[in-house]
Amino acid sequence: MILTPQNRIKDYTEKGWWGTDTLYSLFVDACNESGEREALVDAPNRNEFTSGEPRRLTFNQIKTEVDRYASIFYDAGLRKDDKIVLQLPNIVELAILYIALSKIGIIVSPIPVQYGKYEITKIIDDIKPKGYIGIASFNSKNFTEGIRDAFTDEHILFSVGDAEGFINIDKEGLGENSLVDSDAYIQSITNSANDILTICWTSGTTGTPKGVPRSHNLWSTMAKAAYHLADTQKGDILLNPFPLVNMASIGGFLFNWLICKGKLIQHHPFDLNIYLNQLSEEKVNYTIAAPAIMNMLLNNTPLFENLDLSNLRSIGCGGAPLSEWMVKTFQENHDITIQNIFGSNEGMTLLSTRDDVEDPKLRAVYFPRFGVDGFDWNNPISKTVKTKLINLESNEEIFSPAIPGELLISGSTVFDGYWESPEANKDVFDNEGYFRTGDMFEISSDATENKFYKYCGRCKDLIIRGGMNISPEELDYLLMSHPLILDVAVTGYEDELLGEKVGVVAVVSDGTALELTEITDFLEELGIAKYKFPEDIRIIKELPRNPVGKVLRRELKVLFS
Repeated sequence: MILTPQNRIKDYTEKGWWGTDTLYSLFVDACNESGEREALVDAPNRNEFTSGEPRRLTFNQIKTEVDRYASIFYDAGLRKDDKIVLQLPNIVELAILYIALSKIGIIVSPIPVQYGKYEITKIIDDIKPKGYIGIASFNSKNFTEGIRDAFTDEHILFSVGDAEGFINIDKEGLGENSLVDSDAYIQSITNSANDILTICWTSGTTGTPKGVPRSHNLWSTMAKAAYHLADTQKGDILLNPFPLVNMASIGGFLFNWLICKGKLIQHHPFDLNIYLNQLSEEKVNYTIAAPAIMNMLLNNTPLFENLDLSNLRSIGCGGAPLSEWMVKTFQENHDITIQNIFGSNEGMTLLSTRDDVEDPKLRAVYFPRFGVDGFDWNNPISKTVKTKLINLESNEEIFSPAIPGELLISGSTVFDGYWESPEANKDVFDNEGYFRTGDMFEISSDATENKFYKYCGRCKDLIIRGGMNISPEELDYLLMSHPLILDVAVTGYEDELLGEKVGVVAVVSDGTALELTEITDFLEELGIAKYKFPEDIRIIKELPRNPVGKVLRRELKVLFS
């Protein structure tokens, strides 16, 4: 299924931005070149959260399973352009299934394991899938119980492990001619790099999740950017702790792994000790982690110093403001580069990497203005996208520094529109075809010669206090430097007089007391305008986040009601 207009395909192909690689063809190339190399590894605690012992597989072993899975799906009646919902934790089968489904031309709609019947029913209504693949057991519970009720008898249901009403893909036998028949079918179809590979879902932090179709080419372009960001080298070892459902993991790890023909280490659910041991024992070259984890590591010197991270070159970090101290300390004390990432499933991506922004303090705060005339950058993505800032009120383009505006982006990474959402698509693209990201940036105003963007927050996350706009992300960034705070998020809450007030929700060490006055005194020392000062504080054990790590600010608001 090709949704991209032919004129766009022709233009980007002629420019060399898009090519002919599919996920499956990249896998075949890796097998041909590195078949006997160990390529895919389970988390060591797999048997603690699901069935089966941890596995370590070579590319050739993966190929055997890819072929078998593709035959099972063909025998069950799945064909090219059918859609299937895929819901698994980060186990080796998940990566294998992506490749197997790609081989037969099936469109994958991956969803987090946190989604239940409610969310799945909405997805079924939106994309009309032919089937579903899930996990029989997860965290000692029957995972498929209840989910089965979201589907009808017309849906084909598969599972990893035994589950009533589901086809167990690990035990399903193949007919005498299954492999021959499925291969014959695969030879008869055309899987183009412009075919849709996935329909992922928006994070839902600002409303109902929307389907985001992405082709192989859209993913490959993002993967090449991730390849550069991670300073990837052939045969590299990549540790993926994020669910394989979004830009960071599919582009940053699944595609990147096959392009470098290296080794993909899976991790799930997030466990700090296991994660750190994997970094050390697997001799990982690149991983990704939330800012709070990076701050915690540096604040736990004994834990950090007992690790062998000599092979770790860089860590991708994003989803929240980065601490200048954290980025600087990793680089100068441990020779590990923190790469600052901003992006989403729609495809707008800004990457602040060491070879473009050497100064770690700048890299924590700023992103290169990709695609703006007059600035050249090393990351190849910068040559294939254009960006601009638009005034939220006048809708005019912003050229001057220190004026917040919405980031708009176009080019090789940007999707063609939400799944079957013509009304939504009218609103998210401007008349020049730029995608409205819903995120606020401003042009840098210091001695950086206007070369950078600085993130200001989500347009819809603005706190409006007495007519003054306040970015909660700006305060998040500032408060992350407070010595008593491990993690923090700022939210607005209703006030009859001012409209909204500012509230702080913080995570601190056990036994630590944190008073509001300590917050306001800290901000006053930084010289922050007093209208931005918080007026209430809540201490909790953990911030509520969606499956990809974004803070759910709407859940924080209720703490102040």
